[in-house]
Amino acid sequence: MIRKVLFAMMCLLGSISLQAQNSPEAKARVAEIRKAYAEAKKNVATADQLAKAGKPANRTEVNSSYTLGEGVGKVTTQYYFSCEEDTNLGRYFYEPYFIVNNYNTPGYKYYQEFLYDKEGNLMFYYEKNDGRETRLYFDKNGESEEGVVYEINTSSRTMEPPFAHRVGGELRNAFHFLMNREF
Repeated sequence: MIRKVLFAMMCLLGSISLQAQNSPEAKARVAEIRKAYAEAKKNVATADQLAKAGKPANRTEVNSSYTLGEGVGKVTTQYYFSCEEDTNLGRYFYEPYFIVNNYNTPGYKYYQEFLYDKEGNLMFYYEKNDGRETRLYFDKNGESEEGVVYEINTSSRTMEPPFAHRVGGELRNAFHFLMNREF
């Protein structure tokens, strides 16, 4: 009896989630995010080409190596950012719009992308973890449950939306500490 009730509740929650993902508002938001993602990827390609040519590019990279048991792990974080003049402070202010994280350890690879809107809110999260992929599309205000308006996974979710927000926020904070502090 309890199993039947739990099964019915799971089906109901699944149908509510599916309806929310198929709503016109969710579809419009996903289209908006996909357009911003395509623009960001175009800017990333341009920044990468400029960096390879030895020219200034609004891109910076942070590499970390660490010992993990008997192997060595490496984390590479690439920040792509805009540069705006802050007339109040009389200097330039850098704001990340796209962050890529690569974790590479013996026998384990993990890839993440974070896309931000102009206000610095996380719009999109992508991960590839041992062949499993997850895409999380977030609403503008984080008002829906977990802020997710649409989700695509090929298997089970490996990153929960609140954790994606937290990791994305920590990466943005690290960027601001590196690039926007006064010396």
